[in-house]
Amino acid sequence: MPSAAPTSAPTVDVVVPVKDDPRLEACVRALLVQDHPAEKLRIVVADNGSREPRTDLADLDPRVTVLSEPRPGSYAARNAAVAVARGDVLAFTDSDTLPDPSWVSAAVRALEAGARVVAGRVRVYPRDARRPHPVEAFEVVNAFRQDRTVPRGFAVTANLVVPRDVFDAVGPFDADLPSGGDAEWCGRAVAAGFPLTYVHDAVVRHPARESYAEAWTKLCRVQHGRQLRVRNGEEPPGALTAKAFVPPVGALARAVRAAELDGPRSRLAYVVGAFYMRYGRAAAAVKYR
Repeated sequence: MPSAAPTSAPTVDVVVPVKDDPRLEACVRALLVQDHPAEKLRIVVADNGSREPRTDLADLDPRVTVLSEPRPGSYAARNAAVAVARGDVLAFTDSDTLPDPSWVSAAVRALEAGARVVAGRVRVYPRDARRPHPVEAFEVVNAFRQDRTVPRGFAVTANLVVPRDVFDAVGPFDADLPSGGDAEWCGRAVAAGFPLTYVHDAVVRHPARESYAEAWTKLCRVQHGRQLRVRNGEEPPGALTAKAFVPPVGALARAVRAAELDGPRSRLAYVVGAFYMRYGRAAAAVKYR
């Protein structure tokens, strides 16, 4: 259960954008049992046009606020939640995550130790670890690898924690972007002198995508967002080279080594998923050139 609130603990507002996600309630309940002092934690759910908004979640606990942001896009929803937040710290996650009970407290400890922007670990899980879909197997190993992306100056808003004064100095998310707003915001943060810090112990769990259709939708969204950033001068254009079409033969070795995969079936699924993602990414890049 959440502990009593020492006066030294910072107040934290957790921002959760949502649209038509049945997993929202599980996320909110996981946030309500954080071990950060209860009186210092608030949850702001920003509904972004759900057919049936879960305004009833505000009845679970007085610390939960549900607001509506009609402008389409998760970054617009996050900005709307930030506008009503009053905490010393802003913690961003997504409606399909299950934050570990120590997620907030681990991130806060890192901030108190001097971190300026915390990017925690996103632990991706499949429906069945021994029989994953190829896309699930690929994502379990490769998706949301903040340990790899933070050194390159990028983190995802599924697990991003930042002091309010730092967020205000960097400015809001670009609400015009359908994807990649987290990359664009992190780029501004780093440029403004606020480096990212990866914190392995600040964990949220995230379900893997379960089908080729879901993976294709994401690949298209990411490429569309990237092209918009290129057109806005926020990212240099990248040439589509022959390397994008080279078979991912290294996937065989990665499948054998990956500790996240359970059994030979999941390792074979990973190889199939790697081929799909390689050529799906190339096809999406061609589509949005």
